[in-house]
Amino acid sequence: MRKNVFLKCVLKYSPLFVLEMLLSWILARAVVEGNSLIGTAVDALLAGQKVEYGPFLRYLLILTAVGFAAAFFKSIAASVFSIKVQTRYKNLVARKLYRLEYRYFDEKGSAAIINKMNTDIAEADQLLSDNLPFLCTGAISAATYAVYVGQTNVSLLILMLCCYPIVLWITNRVVEKLKSLKKVHRQKSDRITEIAQDCVSGILVLRSFGAEKYFGARLEQAADDLVANEEKRTRTSNSALLVRRILNWLPNIICAIYAYVLVSKGAISVGGLVTFILILGRFVDAFIGLPFDMVEAREHWVCIRRVEDILGEPDEESGTARSGSDKDKALAFRKVSFHYTEGVPVLKDLSFEIPSGSTVAFVGDSGGGKSTVFHLLCGFYKPCGGDYQLYGRNFKEWDIDAAREQMALVSQNVFLFPDSIRANVAYANPGAGEEAIVQACKNAGIHDFIMSLPEGYDTQVGERGILLSGGERQRISIARAFLKNAPILLMDEPTSAVDVETEQLIQEAMERLSEGRTCVIIAHRLSTVRHADTIFVMKDGAIAESGNHDSLIQKRGIYAAMYGKEEA
Repeated sequence: MRKNVFLKCVLKYSPLFVLEMLLSWILARAVVEGNSLIGTAVDALLAGQKVEYGPFLRYLLILTAVGFAAAFFKSIAASVFSIKVQTRYKNLVARKLYRLEYRYFDEKGSAAIINKMNTDIAEADQLLSDNLPFLCTGAISAATYAVYVGQTNVSLLILMLCCYPIVLWITNRVVEKLKSLKKVHRQKSDRITEIAQDCVSGILVLRSFGAEKYFGARLEQAADDLVANEEKRTRTSNSALLVRRILNWLPNIICAIYAYVLVSKGAISVGGLVTFILILGRFVDAFIGLPFDMVEAREHWVCIRRVEDILGEPDEESGTARSGSDKDKALAFRKVSFHYTEGVPVLKDLSFEIPSGSTVAFVGDSGGGKSTVFHLLCGFYKPCGGDYQLYGRNFKEWDIDAAREQMALVSQNVFLFPDSIRANVAYANPGAGEEAIVQACKNAGIHDFIMSLPEGYDTQVGERGILLSGGERQRISIARAFLKNAPILLMDEPTSAVDVETEQLIQEAMERLSEGRTCVIIAHRLSTVRHADTIFVMKDGAIAESGNHDSLIQKRGIYAAMYGKEEA
């Protein structure tokens, strides 16, 4: 059975919560004692007895001071408890995102994940800072006041308690309705976030093809659906609020009338009546409010469950080994099969071996499985069958972080963070100094360009590096690879989307980067892999041909046909 991480965070700081509840009880007791003191004084005055105002006021002031102190420290304890739980919970969720299987991000989409991280966790904050304290404080206060009323007159307590089953039945009906609407609300909010994110990310394509109206209509429809759901939720909430006010009003009237009857029969004193009336409002507000606080708590819990879904996802598998058993054999697949969707194979019994220090290339038509090979090499996905070995050791035995330290990836789709050039290079090795960063950029052929900028290495690159050209972004990614200095280099055709002049600069940088390393290349331009030691030609998830450039040309097979088309 999956443990609830949110509850574990609450239990970790439960002493603060217990302190808060203890102070709530002290506050409630101070209220009861103070009102009882007033009731006793009223009875003494009506009996013609003398009331010593000095001790009376002194005791009342002491109770008031105790009540204020309890309320003050209760508020502090509640705030500290809420902040500590929220901070730990958010940190655990953030850490979990870095450990999730890569498949989760492919399947769920970024919009839903971002919504859960932002709005759903905000609901958890509200539960901790407002709803939970109100719920528990209300329960303690109601119990304390109930004990006093029971001591005053049992029949009064029974009458007050008779109202509760009605309240509970009504609120349970409201709970189920609001819970369902809350879940739909979060789903529709995810949809709006997803469409809005697509519009922002794809603004260039959207405007180029004149698709503004289409996306605008989708966004309006999603907003209309959300508004319709919110109208239902608002009507239900308002109905619940009206019911609560009626339920607050009726017990006050009924119990007050009954208390007057008891006074007329001599069952309780006038002073007792005064105390009862003073406490009745507090009791009813706390007692009747409990089920409504539970309604809000269960609404918030819907959002917490959505976050718990993330925390319940499996982590990336990781072993403990931090080194291989055969340094001469960098990478090897042994009858590896893989599918993203059951029954639709992408790789079929794929086998190859890459010696350390060699350069190999994977070529072939789109859909042949080249990118999937890279996903498996990086450990983003695990083989569905067969074995994948890194330096002679099964990849499952490797510590996942240690395995990735052996590799540097240079992709055609360069991602830069909205930060400075220096920071984007340094991500490859956070402990690197300024001299190492500069040297990496020199090796990548980007240093002179950086120094020509007004802010040099402090230049901001914008979201996804939008303020730089494709070639500049690519050379920064190559600088990152230089700085990481990993023994295995994975290159997903880094020159496929640049002009001829920039391609030459990148090619020179790549040649420097490849020296002394094991290089694995996905090639779209066959001219870039002519000097590879081995070229694997992929077709339908398997290796159709292999060899160096000259031997493959002589075979006059798939590779020779592809090369002939490129040369033509």
